[in-house]
Amino acid sequence: MPSTFTAASCSKYFLISCLVFLNVCFPLLGQSPDKKNLKLVVLLFRHGDRSPTETYPKDMYKEDSWPDGFGQLTQIGMNQHYELGKYLRKRYSGFLNETYNRQEVFVRSTDVDRTLMSAQANLAGLFPPTGGQVWDPSIKWQPIPVHTIPLSNDNMLYMSTEGCPRYAQLVKETYSSEIFNELKKPYVDFLKTLQNGTGYSSDELIGLKGHYSWWTIYDALLCEKIHKYPLPDWATDTVMEKLLYLSEIAMDTYFGIYNQQEKSKLAGGVLVKAIIENITQALTPLSKQKLIMYSAHDTTIGALHSALNISSGRFPPYASCHFFEIYQVDNKSYTVEMYFRNDSSVEPYPITLKGCSQSCPLEKFIELTSSVIVQDWRKECGFKADDSSGKISGLTIAVVLLSIILFCLVTMLIFCRKRLLGGSYDAV
Repeated sequence: MPSTFTAASCSKYFLISCLVFLNVCFPLLGQSPDKKNLKLVVLLFRHGDRSPTETYPKDMYKEDSWPDGFGQLTQIGMNQHYELGKYLRKRYSGFLNETYNRQEVFVRSTDVDRTLMSAQANLAGLFPPTGGQVWDPSIKWQPIPVHTIPLSNDNMLYMSTEGCPRYAQLVKETYSSEIFNELKKPYVDFLKTLQNGTGYSSDELIGLKGHYSWWTIYDALLCEKIHKYPLPDWATDTVMEKLLYLSEIAMDTYFGIYNQQEKSKLAGGVLVKAIIENITQALTPLSKQKLIMYSAHDTTIGALHSALNISSGRFPPYASCHFFEIYQVDNKSYTVEMYFRNDSSVEPYPITLKGCSQSCPLEKFIELTSSVIVQDWRKECGFKADDSSGKISGLTIAVVLLSIILFCLVTMLIFCRKRLLGGSYDAV
């Protein structure tokens, strides 16, 4: 009997055999030809370009030299975040809904003008209104909620020594530490030369709190340089470079140099804990959450990176952004990938948590960050047990007693009045 196989039929059977092989062998090997599936994005970014928050005593540019005063987002900063929003739209095209969906997106900012405005500018680039969301054809913008809480209550995004006594003590101890003084020592003579130009005293430049002055001088000069304000003759490139380095030391006093682990728990660890909770909640079956955005400050990014024990180089620039991307790799497993964007001209660079791969299993990520998670922040900060309930109880008791006394007095008054009226009637 002649063979009925041809070259075409052989190719057909070969392809079928390959498909059967792949379908059988991949599961057996614990591998899957499917790509990883993005489930959640958490972003932390710094506000955009701003005016100085304060300046040194002899600065010729006071607050009235800036259109909106100190510490305000500039038009440059608005554009930086609008461009970041457009980049996010491109990066997550196909993942995020094309139009804003409140069930998918949550945005929180510190209660500061420049961070609130940065979040709004970012969202303008990320979710321009289309279709039914266009409420005015001449305005390519739509209102999107940005949540916030008072700074005095914000221990997650706004780092303040005033809100945590133990944290303040650790920073104070850092100023006095041997390692801090060794870092400062080579710049003491340089700092003395800044007295005439800045108006700061020697103690204000070199004393325990001198780092405040370093940062103030550098920040004011940097803002003025960005906005083309003529700088004083003494503010040379060399001076600016030295002030930048000293400003980096100043930031490190809050998060590193001395007792970094405990500082991390009280500062960035609070945010790490919140992000892990974000991830856990977003991965529940009923959750529709896809994007969580935090608009904050350079110190917030510094605290986060210190808690994660990663280095991001120099000061986080305006509109820099830390990315957490959570992927599902199979039905039960998830991974965390981190990226940092500190240059709008290039793609964000990957960040690897020490002890893990760049694509870190979620369980491993939680394990590796567990040492900076604080369970009772107020207790760790040195606050005594909250006795407000006792005060309320005492007040309540006092009110009740006064009410009883008042009731007794009124009752006695009525009784006496009746007796008097009754006696008078009997006499008649």
